[in-house]
Amino acid sequence: MSRLACLVMGSLVLTGKLYAHEFWIEPSVLMPALDEKLNVQVRVGEHFEGELFPFQPRAYEAAYWIGPETVLPLHTQPLAQRDLSLSAQGDGLHILAIASFGRTLTYTSLSEFEAFAAEVGASAVLAGVQLQAEQDGTLQETYRRFSKMLVHFGSKSGADKRLGLEYEWVQSDKGIALFSPQGRVPHHPVDLFCRQSNGQVRQHRLYTDSTGQVLPDVAMAERCMINAVFLTPSKTSKRWSSDWVSMFWVN
Repeated sequence: MSRLACLVMGSLVLTGKLYAHEFWIEPSVLMPALDEKLNVQVRVGEHFEGELFPFQPRAYEAAYWIGPETVLPLHTQPLAQRDLSLSAQGDGLHILAIASFGRTLTYTSLSEFEAFAAEVGASAVLAGVQLQAEQDGTLQETYRRFSKMLVHFGSKSGADKRLGLEYEWVQSDKGIALFSPQGRVPHHPVDLFCRQSNGQVRQHRLYTDSTGQVLPDVAMAERCMINAVFLTPSKTSKRWSSDWVSMFWVN
């Protein structure tokens, strides 16, 4: 099994420079017709490139399919359903929202963990913290994923909204707002990835403003994913937790 597959399926001991591991969900059709079935693809990787995994709703702590009028829980459905395609619940915006169970990574050295923190823009969190390793020199991080996919059936009507995920992005005509359990998150580093029509990927490190929003410069028809990471130490600083929050949409 590959390292990225391990990230999805279970624990991982880092042996190379695999620090960032974004997670997002993409639709099989960018703007499906009202009568069209939609399949989704789970991706784990870096720089908007990654390995592809099947979407199994029961593998997540929570998975919801939200239409214009209905919220459908998917994580309570039978485990081995063959047809995991999604159907429109009306014209306009639909949202697939998921929250994962916690998984554990083991870093083989403190320097590897510091490199990971730098990669996701979280070096400031380490400032003033005395990192401590276990007796074997390792350090553990427990991570969770919170992800949304926005897709329109029929027309581009409808607006994104706060769904109540612990960490969540919410898109509006004023920008994209980042939420944590404490509310909007100002001055937080985020990464924006956009795939152009020629297949090339643009990547930008941005920061939310004083209201917790970013206003990304996105061209029409670009596929985009925005990601933020929240890194939190335990009392001993030997164990850390990270919460990854992403959203995929087509402009």
